[in-house]
Amino acid sequence: MSVHNRRVSEPVRVLLLHMPQLLRGMLEEAVQTHDDCLLLKHSGRVFAALTERMSTPDIVVLGIAAAEDATLVPALFARWPRAQVMTVMQTGDDAAAYELRPRRIALGQMSPAEIVDKLLELAYRGRELSQEG
Repeated sequence: MSVHNRRVSEPVRVLLLHMPQLLRGMLEEAVQTHDDCLLLKHSGRVFAALTERMSTPDIVVLGIAAAEDATLVPALFARWPRAQVMTVMQTGDDAAAYELRPRRIALGQMSPAEIVDKLLELAYRGRELSQEG
């Protein structure tokens, strides 16, 4: 079943952190084109977002400069253990998904629309797993 045809009772909550304004704008636009996504508002800074009161995200997207810069991923899981975390290169040309297990899934180059499709797929899978457990 296509992600676009699949609906859930509540929208997938997406939090974008630490990325250049151009990339943020492209991802915000891509997220907002999906009725089943809700973009969470925050101050824009990673460490502030870790302490701000906000809805719990289903997906956290973290902008990084290099694959080795994903050192904040454990802190994101510590704050939101049920969330899926995706890193996106700040150049916008590479992405990876993390789960609390933790493990890294290389996703390669993706367009903003492909990133949102992957975000939704991860959120749906995470919800299904938490309902089983």
